[in-house]
Amino acid sequence: MTNVKEVFITKEVSEMLDINAAYLLRLAKKLTESGNIKPEDMRPAGKRNYIFNTNAIDEIKKSLKK
Repeated sequence: MTNVKEVFITKEVSEMLDINAAYLLRLAKKLTESGNIKPEDMRPAGKRNYIFNTNAIDEIKKSLKK
């Protein structure tokens, strides 16, 4: 089971990475479709809100550096 301190909602991740929440979701969905983010690393948590673990956040950070 994942430590609750290592799980973040959309708003927290977008603030952490200093990007727009809508852009974060588009990017995360693209990375999920390409297989970089696994289904267990990110899941829906309501309308336009997702829960991300640290693996997903690391993958998003990598794609932003490109």
